[in-house]
Amino acid sequence: MAGSNFPLPSRQAGFTLIETLLAITLLSGVAIGLFYFFTNAMMHTSYNQGRTVAVNVARGVAVYFEKNADFSRLKEYMEDHQTPFLELTKDDCGNESLAALFFPGESGQLHTVCEAQFAPKINNVRYEASVYLVRYDKEAWDAFTSSSEFASLPAPLQARIRAETEKAAESNAGGYMIKLYTSVRWDERTNETAWVEGVITDETIR
Repeated sequence: MAGSNFPLPSRQAGFTLIETLLAITLLSGVAIGLFYFFTNAMMHTSYNQGRTVAVNVARGVAVYFEKNADFSRLKEYMEDHQTPFLELTKDDCGNESLAALFFPGESGQLHTVCEAQFAPKINNVRYEASVYLVRYDKEAWDAFTSSSEFASLPAPLQARIRAETEKAAESNAGGYMIKLYTSVRWDERTNETAWVEGVITDETIR
């Protein structure tokens, strides 16, 4: 027979097992890298969003205190209790005599209004504010900067307060000015704090 009517199939090139495994490994590495990138991006965005809200909460609390705190009554309270500074948190909302200094006219809903300022819940995240009120003179400043309350403040805020120590020591404004610092922690970020500063002044010089 001169030839066959059934030609033999030609050998075709293909991927070997090693090449396939190598490709899968490379694709997995790229996928993991992308996943890591997007996860970090989402976490960073969430952090920035939380911090922005925390700063706004701190500003809101500071403005509220500046507008509503009665300087004369506050100064009298601090003198009666012989304290050169005060730390206020949501836990103080149960102290009606203290809370009434800052939430006048809210006797029926004092605790509710107080907690709404100190511990608002925004976008299902709890923000907790702490307010520090310091008489603006050397004695009060020294007492505050050597206290455990001061030691618990974030390092940037401590540095800012220390930078003002010399001004407070040389100032005679303690009789008509109380310095205010508001710090806000949020979610489970116990080491993250946003803060702002302000001042409560005697009504006669406002």
